[in-house]
Amino acid sequence: MTNEAQPQNSGLLYEFTANLVKVFEIRGSILGKLDLQKTVYFMKRLGMKVPFEFRWNLLGPYSYELAHYCTHLEVEGLLSYSGTYQLNEEEAKKYRLSSAFSPDIVERIKNFFDKMHKLCEEKNYDRVYFIECAASLDFISQNVTVEKSKDNIFSLLEKLKPEKAETFMEMREDAWAFLRSEGLVN
Repeated sequence: MTNEAQPQNSGLLYEFTANLVKVFEIRGSILGKLDLQKTVYFMKRLGMKVPFEFRWNLLGPYSYELAHYCTHLEVEGLLSYSGTYQLNEEEAKKYRLSSAFSPDIVERIKNFFDKMHKLCEEKNYDRVYFIECAASLDFISQNVTVEKSKDNIFSLLEKLKPEKAETFMEMREDAWAFLRSEGLVN
C-alpha cells in the first residue's frame, strides 16, 4: 500500500480507525450512536488501544472525543449514519491492511460480541439496551470508591439511570453474569 492511499491521520488515530473497521466486520452492524459508544468502550476494556477517555454521562460511559471523531469519519466518508452506522467499503480498504489487532484480541472481541448477541437473542433483549446496561455496570464497577459488590453496583446504576431502572431491572443480572464470564467484573 502506498503512502498516498493511506488516510492523513497517522499514529494512534489511524491504528484506532483500522481496528474500528475490523470491529465493524466482527459486529456486522452498529445500531446507532449509543451502540457505537459502548462498542468502543468495550474495545478498550478488552485490550484495544483506544485514544479516547470515557466519562459518566446520562447514557453511561461516553466519550465526547469519540463522538467528534465519528463525525470526522462521516465527513471523510468512512462512516455514514442514518439511525445506524454503515461502513463505506471502498474507504474501509485503506484501513484493512493496517489492522493492529493481535489475533488474540480479535478472537476475544469476536467471542465477546458473539456471546452478547446470542444472549440478547435467547432472552429477547434489545441489543442496544443490553450493551448500555452492561457498559454502565462495568463502568460503575471500575470507577466506584465504595465496596464493589453486585448489590452496590446495581443500586448505583438505579440511582444514576432512574429513567432506565425498569428496563435494566430485567436484564442486569444477565448483564452482570455476562461481564463476570468475560472476566471484566468480580
